[in-house]
Amino acid sequence: MSSESWPRGCGPFELLERLGQGGNAEVFRARFREGPHQGLQVALKRVRPERRRDEEAREQLLHEAELARCLRHPHIIGFVAYGELPDGGYLALELVEGTDLGKVLARCRRRRIELPIDISVLIVRQVLEALAHAHAATSSTGRPLAVVHCDVSPHNVLLSREGEVKLADFGVARSRAATAALDSRRLGKQAYRSPELLAGEVSVAVDLWATAVLLYELLSLESPFPTGPADEVDASIRGGRVTPVRMRVPEVSDALALVLDRALAPSPAQRFASAEQFARALAALSDDRVATPLAVAAVVRGLMGPEALRG
Repeated sequence: MSSESWPRGCGPFELLERLGQGGNAEVFRARFREGPHQGLQVALKRVRPERRRDEEAREQLLHEAELARCLRHPHIIGFVAYGELPDGGYLALELVEGTDLGKVLARCRRRRIELPIDISVLIVRQVLEALAHAHAATSSTGRPLAVVHCDVSPHNVLLSREGEVKLADFGVARSRAATAALDSRRLGKQAYRSPELLAGEVSVAVDLWATAVLLYELLSLESPFPTGPADEVDASIRGGRVTPVRMRVPEVSDALALVLDRALAPSPAQRFASAEQFARALAALSDDRVATPLAVAAVVRGLMGPEALRG
C-alpha cells in the first residue's frame, strides 16, 4: 500500500512508514510530534480502519498494551505509551532498527548458508530469558499474570543493528487461567503448535515447545516436521515424529542434540519444566566469547546487508 493511502498525522504522531499489518492491526514507524517523547520514533500499532468497530480487535490491542506495561525486560519489545483517539486506541512500542528471524532464515535458505551454532543457541537462550520473565510477570498490584505468549516464531523474534534479540507481539498472548472454549487454530503458527495447544490447552509448555522448534530451525534451516496438509503436520506433532537434528546437521554436538530431543519430547513431563531450566541447559553449550551481540550483528549484516537492517 502506498504512503498516499494513509494519513500522515495520527494524534500526537507523524506517520513515517508502514512497517506491516496483520489480521486486526497495522504497524507504522511514527514520530512523536509533541509531549514528553517529542522527536522519539516508535513502532505505532493501531487497529486496521476496517476493523475499528470490531470489539474483539479493540480489546486485543488494549490487552496487549496492558501486558506491555508489565513486561520490562531487555529481550522484550519495550512499552512507550498507550492512548485513545476519536477513531480508536494506539500502542506505541520501542522501535527496533533491524530485521526479524523469519527474514534471516529465508535468506539463509536461499543462499544455502547455515547460521553458526553458537549464534543460534545464543538467540534462543535470550528468547527463553524473555519468556521466563513473561511467564513470571505480575500486574502493578502484584497479581500473577500467568502469561503464555502463544506465538513464538521466527517473525516475532527481532534482531537489532546492535545484535540485540527482542521478542515481539504479545497480541495473542493468553492467561493460563482463562482457557475455556479455546480455539487453538487461532493461536500460533502451524509447525510451532505443541501437542497441548492442538488439544486446546494453554500452559508454559506451549511456548517452550515453539522455542524448541525455533532452535531446530535455526540449526538445520528446516522444520522438524514434514511439510504437507495441516492435518498431516498436526499428526506428526502429536506423534512426536521428529527427524533427529544430527541427521541434518552432523556438526551439532551430542549434548545439544540431547537438549533438543528433550525439548521436543511428545509428553510435557519429559520436557523442560520452565523457560529458565531450558535456558540453563543451553547456557553451557555455546561459547560466550564467540556468541556475543556484536557477533550476532555481524552475522546478520553479512547475510542481509546494511540496507536490510534499516527497519
